[in-house]
Order: sequence, then structure tokens, then C-alpha cells
Amino acid sequence: MMSQSTNYFELFKLPLEFKINRHELDRSYRTLQQTTHPDRYVNETSAVQRQAVQQTAQNTEAYQALKSPVLRACHLLTSLGYPFDLSAYTVKDIDLLMQQMQYREQLADIKEAANMDDLMAFSNSVKKLTTDTVAVLEEQFSKNVEEHLITIKNNVCELQFLNKLAFDLEEVEEQLMFID
Repeated sequence: MMSQSTNYFELFKLPLEFKINRHELDRSYRTLQQTTHPDRYVNETSAVQRQAVQQTAQNTEAYQALKSPVLRACHLLTSLGYPFDLSAYTVKDIDLLMQQMQYREQLADIKEAANMDDLMAFSNSVKKLTTDTVAVLEEQFSKNVEEHLITIKNNVCELQFLNKLAFDLEEVEEQLMFID
């Protein structure tokens, strides 16, 4: 059985980079799960079975983190020696904060007007912004991270906000579908 690793990139034998090969991640995850799955250890001691359960849980946690651009960025920053607790980070970029407020107001207006066409257009806009922000992060992580650290952290916060906004958009869409 494998020893538990706290570096998710190392666990999946992936380079320490923001941009990942999703196919390689999926393949590595399946391989790890086949190797460490508790069902393979039913005839072992309870300690070995417990270790298999813990390793399988860690594999799943690591896989989910690397699949998520936000969690991957946070883990990568920490792995590179820049510990980053997103929940404790305060964004000081006024333009970013103002933009977030405008998006929230736009969503509230769309919800109040119950306009499904506007909702779909806004949703598509948020998806594009998310894709663009991930691309910016890929570029920033490929350069000198220390030099771009504040910008990277702000972009991770923006990406988290966009993910939450996308979730809220889906909720509004479900609410509006019941109105029609």
C-alpha cells in the first residue's frame, strides 16, 4: 500500500503546474483507486484496512482538488511554498470587488424580471469569463509565481466568485422554469 502524500501532484505523478492533462489525472486516479481500494484488503488486519480506507479517501480528495481550478490553484500555491487560505484572503482590488457587485445586481435584476433569455445570455457570459480567467491563471502560473503572486491570488478569488455566480445562476434558472 502507498504512503499518504500531501502533494496531490506528486500523488498522481503530475508535473507541479496549474495546467493539467485531465486525461492523465483521470487515468492516474483510476489506477490509484484500483490499487488502494479497501475491497482489495478484506483479508488483511484492521489496521491495513483502515489505511486503505484513508488512502482511498485521500485519493478522492486529491482528485477533486486537482479537477477544480480554484482548489488546484490553492494547492499549487501551497506546494510552491506560498501557503494560501482562500477563506482568509482579503481582496484589495477595488475594480474586482465593484465588478462582483455589478454581476450580483445584474443577476438580481434578471431574477426580478424573470427573463430567461437575459439569464441565458448572462450565464454564457459568466462561462466565458470563467474560461478566460482559467487561461490567465495558466499563463501566470507558467511565469514567475512570486512576481505575480497578488494577481494570481486575486484571480483565484475571482474564479471562486464566478463559480459561485454560476451556481446561483443555475438556481435562478430552476426558479424561473417553475414560473413559466
